[in-house]
Amino acid sequence: MFRDLDEEGERELLRLVPFVDARTYAAGEQLFSQGRAPDRTILVLQGHVESRVDDRKARRAEGAVLGRQSLRVDDLERATVTATTALETLELPFRDLVRAYQKSDYLRERLEGPLKPDVLVEQLKQMSLFSRLTDRLGELELYHVTQITHEQILSNGEWLWRQGEIADRWIFVIEGRLRLTISDQEGMAHEVGELGPGSWAGETGLLVGDFHDVTATADGFARVIYLLRSELSALLRERTYLERRLNVSTAVERRRRTRDFSWLRDDEWVIVAAQRHWTRFFRQAAAPAVILLLLLPAVITLLIIGEGALMLLAVVLAIPALALVGGIIWQYINWRDDYFVVTTQRVVHLERAGPFSTHQEETQLDNIVDIYEVQPGIVANLLNYGNLVLQSAGETVNIDMSYVPDPARLRELISQQVERTRARDVLKTRGQIRELLGRRLDPSDARAGQRAEEEQGDSDEIDSDRSPSPLRAMFTSVWEYVFPPARIEVDGGTTIIWKRYWLPGVSRSLPALIPFVLLTVGGILFLRQWLGETSFLGWLVGWLFIEAIALGALLWFVEDWRNDYFQLTPSHIILVQRLPLLLRESRHEARLDRIQNLGFAVPSIIARVFDFGHVSFETAGTEGKFELQWVRHPERVQKTISNRQYEYRQRQITAEANRRQQELLGWFTTYDELQRGRDTAEAPSSYLS
Repeated sequence: MFRDLDEEGERELLRLVPFVDARTYAAGEQLFSQGRAPDRTILVLQGHVESRVDDRKARRAEGAVLGRQSLRVDDLERATVTATTALETLELPFRDLVRAYQKSDYLRERLEGPLKPDVLVEQLKQMSLFSRLTDRLGELELYHVTQITHEQILSNGEWLWRQGEIADRWIFVIEGRLRLTISDQEGMAHEVGELGPGSWAGETGLLVGDFHDVTATADGFARVIYLLRSELSALLRERTYLERRLNVSTAVERRRRTRDFSWLRDDEWVIVAAQRHWTRFFRQAAAPAVILLLLLPAVITLLIIGEGALMLLAVVLAIPALALVGGIIWQYINWRDDYFVVTTQRVVHLERAGPFSTHQEETQLDNIVDIYEVQPGIVANLLNYGNLVLQSAGETVNIDMSYVPDPARLRELISQQVERTRARDVLKTRGQIRELLGRRLDPSDARAGQRAEEEQGDSDEIDSDRSPSPLRAMFTSVWEYVFPPARIEVDGGTTIIWKRYWLPGVSRSLPALIPFVLLTVGGILFLRQWLGETSFLGWLVGWLFIEAIALGALLWFVEDWRNDYFQLTPSHIILVQRLPLLLRESRHEARLDRIQNLGFAVPSIIARVFDFGHVSFETAGTEGKFELQWVRHPERVQKTISNRQYEYRQRQITAEANRRQQELLGWFTTYDELQRGRDTAEAPSSYLS
């Protein structure tokens, strides 16, 4: 395998020295079995072995190389090898050899193996994804792909990936087999197929990203090559010709072309983003279009032949014609900006009225309890559009998806994502139970985790020795009273408080602000006329009394506006409404997992310019709909609440895993105690017999 390497190759092979082990075998001990692919290379230093293939036997002595003969696929010795004398050997695990091979450009070039560029290019050309890169230019692009291709060795029963994990790679099986299994919502596993030599999988994970729907497990020894999405994406940005020539499947290409959204989480991908059917725009624009078609000939005729009064009439008729054109354009913009988005975690309805207002509502997939589909009328059936209503546990308004194209397909997609989400939750709970039990059985891991948490806690300390000057502190206090901050983080950022934005509060307090300003300015001007008169003091006292009443009314409005706030904790969202002077206080509280439908609205163009609006959500309880009114950056607020809700659910899954772990440990302990008691009871009778 390494016979023809030069001095540089010998230096590369030094990487393998730490992985070479010296091992001895006793006479009669088996080294390899004919029915299983060897997972290492063995060099016999001293002693003899017998190699048997079916009924044929051969005797091997010092210097024999057993097992893997090279890096080439299937270049191995499939035989039962048994030591006939005491044996001394050097062993190199094939997995470590492959790791060193794929990390070294020199070994890739010199050694015959699946990652050798010439060999790998020929393999890639046979795959459908790269089947359009068979010409000379295509081969040059594929040589760049070989630089980011990796190889992985799997032992019997080892996972390549598990269902529910993030899919971030494309794999090609070059040796062995992978068994594919899927778990349903009840946690029952079903075998759905296998991947053998020449099979490939993971196009969606490579080009788009998603979660794995199956678990891939090595059935015996398996060997794969793979590409990572992060590395291929960087390469495609540099090699535009390569991107254009990829032979992407229709379904994956459709998802690649789907619009991206800023509110997506790191582990969330868009499945489909559907706009309303074009008939919605046609129905809204049909009447203005008909009227416009009637007006245009009259306006054009009057402009051509008209003079004087007729010309004036043409101008008068042109005004509503232009208004109708503007209305049609507005209806088009309004139709174009409406989206129904299905992701791997939620369903979102995004509706924009041009630059004027925005409305968004969402529900998590695991909140959906029913999907109602209807195609109203003959036209809807002929043109294949209809309405979907997603029913959740919320008791007020469901998400209504009207005029959606191909509603049956969209309903099936949503149902599939709901099932995928619930299956992932079951598998995530199982995986965490497995990890927690592993930590309990290996105390060193638990101590390491505890030390890491302590170090993280120590790193979160904040230096707060500096304090502002008294004058600055007083100015800050007055400023924050009049213009309270829109967002406040306390408890190290775990608790967030949102207060109402001050700008809408100004308009709300105008009934008190305008009289106060008029009284102040008018009173000062009026008192200047009486300055030095004997009745000046009386007028001053009267003005101050009225001014105090006006100021009190203004402060009432200010205090009433700034008293209300919304608080988000790691587990709850709280709406607090208070009247000044402790007259009344109400507190509405909801746990994050009770939130069903979550959305936000920007009600006007002024609100859009200054970025404020409302955030609303529904709960499964009797409280109905909560609304956080006049908050700054409503889209960010909604995104923060949604992310906190997602994090809370992940913590619930972990807590459920802990609870079930304790149950399992309790069962094992009880079983062990019962078994020991039974053994103790049987011991005397066994002894007497």
